[in-house]
Amino acid sequence: MRAPENHRRENLLLSRIAQGLLAFTLLAFAAKALVHTEVQARYTLLVVFHAVTMTAWLGLLASQAWLAAGQRLDMHRALGRASIALVAAMAVSGAIISINIGEELGRPEVTIVNLAALVTFLPLYFASLHFARRREIHAHRQAMLIGTLALMTPAYARVVQVLDLPDPVAIAVQVPITVAIAVGYDWMTQGSVTKPVLAMLGFSVVVIAVMVTVLAVWFL
Repeated sequence: MRAPENHRRENLLLSRIAQGLLAFTLLAFAAKALVHTEVQARYTLLVVFHAVTMTAWLGLLASQAWLAAGQRLDMHRALGRASIALVAAMAVSGAIISINIGEELGRPEVTIVNLAALVTFLPLYFASLHFARRREIHAHRQAMLIGTLALMTPAYARVVQVLDLPDPVAIAVQVPITVAIAVGYDWMTQGSVTKPVLAMLGFSVVVIAVMVTVLAVWFL
């Protein structure tokens, strides 16, 4: 098979994964708002702004992969450069909300969990830019994917809360979901698990392990 066709298939698969993550996130937050209507009182302008930026990020990941699959690389690069502003907006609004919600609910663990997601995502985002400059395109895609998967904890938490399960279940499911998607994408596109993906997954898991340790020391 010709290399361009391989790249097209890889990008289309990534786009579909991103679309799935977007759909799951929207459904998770909608279910939470419908089942626990009291949370709607917390939908301040800042919260809505953050929700818009997060939705835009998931949409951007899907559209960037789709543009790359169609060889519309000029637009892909332009949106990639513009994404820095979107990531900054996501990170700043997310950090502020994480601190505020932890103080409001008297639950510092919420702040720790949300900040850990940003601690994982931001280095992987900048790593993806580095990989792109080096023309390491598969690693570039995987850095974007694994970084995005790190941001999914709040969506998992909404499903866990709707199902009336213990909150730690959201953290427990994150690792296997992240590993399964990233490793599955590698196997389907490369036929094996690549070293950069192992390193990025290792980094993601280490951050979660540190977070869990901090929470355990704090509350036990």
